[in-house]
Amino acid sequence: MRRVGKEPFIDFSGTWEVVSSPHFDDEYLRLTGTPYVILRQNGNFVKGEYRIGVQQGTINGGAHSDFIDFSFGGEDENEEAFGEGEATLEGERLIFELWHYHGDEYAFHCERRK
Repeated sequence: MRRVGKEPFIDFSGTWEVVSSPHFDDEYLRLTGTPYVILRQNGNFVKGEYRIGVQQGTINGGAHSDFIDFSFGGEDENEEAFGEGEATLEGERLIFELWHYHGDEYAFHCERRK
């Protein structure tokens, strides 16, 4: 389990373009256009949305010193999808993970749009 302390927060706000995934090829990632994750951070509260391949939804969660944990709800191939996830920074890349309840787990590597 991660330590949640009083360290300064990283600002995760912005639009992040999904550039790769160990679970999906580029064709899938771009099925519905440029895949993205948008995060809006206000203190330790984070809201946002994502569209990756045929998956899309909203997220609500909390920022900690070096990661975000969140719940999400949306669609995956026009089926209801919901679960939990985490976003962490590895250098300049955001690792965005979705853990579907009673389902699959996926990771996506993202770069902040400039």
